[in-house]
Amino acid sequence: MDICFILDGILILYGIILTVLYCRLRYVCLSACVLQGLTTHSTDTYETIRLDKKPIA
Repeated sequence: MDICFILDGILILYGIILTVLYCRLRYVCLSACVLQGLTTHSTDTYETIRLDKKPIA
């Protein structure tokens, strides 16, 4: 029964550590994105669809 409490403690500690690391990573990414600013791409990602229809023979 004591081993269950030890395993629970390890899992809780593991969850806390992962949460802290995730929040720190997200904060670094957000601050870097804000400092970098939003830039527009010179080329369009998508091509336009041609609407030219060929006549039916």
